[in-house]
Amino acid sequence: MSHPSPAVTIRDVAAAAQVGITTVSRALNNQSEISPATRERILKIAKELHYQPNRHAQTLRAQHLNNIAVVMKGPSNPFFLSLIDPIEQAIRAHGYQMSLLRISHREDEVNIGRGAYQDSGAAGVLFLGGEARESTTIFNDFPLPFVLCTIPPAPGWDSSIAAVSVDDAHGISQIVSHLTDLGHRQIAFLGPDQAERSVGAIREKAFISALKAHGISSDERLIVRGNEGDDPYSFGYGYELARRLLARQIPFTAVAAISDVIALGAQKALIDAGLEIPRQVSVTGFDGIQFARYTSPALTTVEQPIHQLADISCRLLFAKLKKQPLENPQILLQGKLLVGESTGQAPRL
Repeated sequence: MSHPSPAVTIRDVAAAAQVGITTVSRALNNQSEISPATRERILKIAKELHYQPNRHAQTLRAQHLNNIAVVMKGPSNPFFLSLIDPIEQAIRAHGYQMSLLRISHREDEVNIGRGAYQDSGAAGVLFLGGEARESTTIFNDFPLPFVLCTIPPAPGWDSSIAAVSVDDAHGISQIVSHLTDLGHRQIAFLGPDQAERSVGAIREKAFISALKAHGISSDERLIVRGNEGDDPYSFGYGYELARRLLARQIPFTAVAAISDVIALGAQKALIDAGLEIPRQVSVTGFDGIQFARYTSPALTTVEQPIHQLADISCRLLFAKLKKQPLENPQILLQGKLLVGESTGQAPRL
């Protein structure tokens, strides 16, 4: 008894044409991202192989193309979690659905984003967090329209790269000005881990510059960085960095942390060590997560404009989807200093 030949699949066509499945799909759907010659060659091979499109799969693909992939680097970062709702609302307001890809601090977000079309059929990608790169060449052959959210642009970036973030240097400057106005001169800094190349490193550099602007030389002994392999942007990370700071036994009157969760973890360590906040030591964070307003003491921080970040990032992404020119593709937003109960006048050392 003879058995029917197995149906030719899109993978078979891709293998015969020596191209990726995405390229075959674009050729079959008459999309513009490939050259006419490539499209003609793929269609000829598909015809020779007697390829018949799977109508059910096509329907699913059409549904998937109504999808935006959000690649979130830092799955436990409360600040990123607070951004998810406004981002999803903005995506839905444009008639699309959101798929969330949560990845660890150590994973390569660009490679994950490259697979978004093949894995989830995404029409575009929004990167939430990631490496602050000096060069954008890694995106040269990126297969989908994308926008970088909370990733600040570097001076040499190509104008075709769309990015929206808070002005980290301005925010850190507000923190340092607030502390120096209160009389603080010995200010410790809880920074990123040794291998970080994202906003933590940018904020550390901004901190040193802000101290210099106020006539204060930074003391390397008061700058505490994590070890490679630590879990950054977590309460536990902040707690451990504050313990390392205390173990150095270098006098300080204030602690500035690169994020609210690190600051809150540090507050716990300082209190456990018998220090009173803010009478003996002041503490500041960065991000403005809602939880920080309800701690005791409430945290002094710089609040990031969450809804602006979400709305502008999505507006740029959908403009790119529609192939509209971007008048200003790289946008820095201003954060707002929120003075809480965790900062006060500097004590005498």
